[in-house]
Amino acid sequence: MVINMTYDNTTPITAKRYDEKINDTLPYYQEFYNQTLDVVEQCGFGKIDWLDLGGGTGSLEEQAFQKFSDIHFVFADPSEKMIEQAREKLQDASVQYICAGSTSVHFTEQFDVVTAIQSHYYMQEEEHKEATECVYHALKMDGIYINFENVIPEDGEIKKFELLRWGKYQQRHGKTEEEEKAHNARCGVNYFPLTVNQHIQLLKDVGFQKVHVFWYSYMQMGIYGVK
Repeated sequence: MVINMTYDNTTPITAKRYDEKINDTLPYYQEFYNQTLDVVEQCGFGKIDWLDLGGGTGSLEEQAFQKFSDIHFVFADPSEKMIEQAREKLQDASVQYICAGSTSVHFTEQFDVVTAIQSHYYMQEEEHKEATECVYHALKMDGIYINFENVIPEDGEIKKFELLRWGKYQQRHGKTEEEEKAHNARCGVNYFPLTVNQHIQLLKDVGFQKVHVFWYSYMQMGIYGVK
């Protein structure tokens, strides 16, 4: 995974401004966290060992600590600047930090939950598969992997339609037409989304017993796999 040194992480938003600006780009971004925490709660774990890949500024951890009483996070992100933001936000919370991408984080049956929220779509297909294999190995049996990603429609005309619709959202939230077009031009160049069916098949191929798409809006999807 290549970090964009202009922006100090893989996204086109600097780490310091990420929380401020991300909602201008991704519709329903907060709902990604709400839905993730809801799924974890439904699992009924007691003490939760949780690995968060591409953890960004630590917003998921901040909200998880408010919801669950007995939880330990391993937080991984390839950007030192993102980790700085997370440390500042979480301070003394129970978090172990690792500066690394998902394919470099190797654990064996250690976690009840693994999450990757808007992080793996920056990978090419083979690297994405390798990251998902690392997730599978890191989970305990019956553990759950929750993944939110940008996705790409299989039909080319639908892809154009949905990119235009997503672009209108960005313009309504303060981006200029030029900024919106520059952002959407990154699709397939700077980030590499899979189709819904590719996501489902990838989790099955890696070995997940149960796979379910539980959220979809614009060109973002939430999917989970149970080991």
